[in-house]
Amino acid sequence: MPDTTALPLILNAKVTIDAVELDCLVNEIAIEPETETTEIKTMCGASEYPGTTKWSFNATLYQSFDAGGTHETLWPLVEAGAPVTVTVLPKRGELVGVTNPLITVEVIPTPYTIIGGTAGEPSEVEIEWAAIGPPVLTTV
Repeated sequence: MPDTTALPLILNAKVTIDAVELDCLVNEIAIEPETETTEIKTMCGASEYPGTTKWSFNATLYQSFDAGGTHETLWPLVEAGAPVTVTVLPKRGELVGVTNPLITVEVIPTPYTIIGGTAGEPSEVEIEWAAIGPPVLTTV
């Protein structure tokens, strides 16, 4: 009988922002929902109900001022202020499929800390960009 145990995802992602691959500069990524709740109070007590869900793309990248690097890719997007496409393929180098969906989300770039870090350590840039809508998962 074959083993049907689900395997954990080991993130080795291909990450593109506005069609530029930044895999080798990305340290951490998340496409996250945040759902606000609404509290309704009655004489019988209070209940919370789910409200609007907002999505975001959050990432920590190592700063690079080299051609094709973090700054050259992200800063013009921030200055333009127009929506851009972010894609994440969890298992870089493998085909898109049910166990490796291509995740696409449209985001609005906003300013970020251009340089920051500790002496002797790589400079990191953290971005938290609001998504226009929920992510789309493609499996074919």
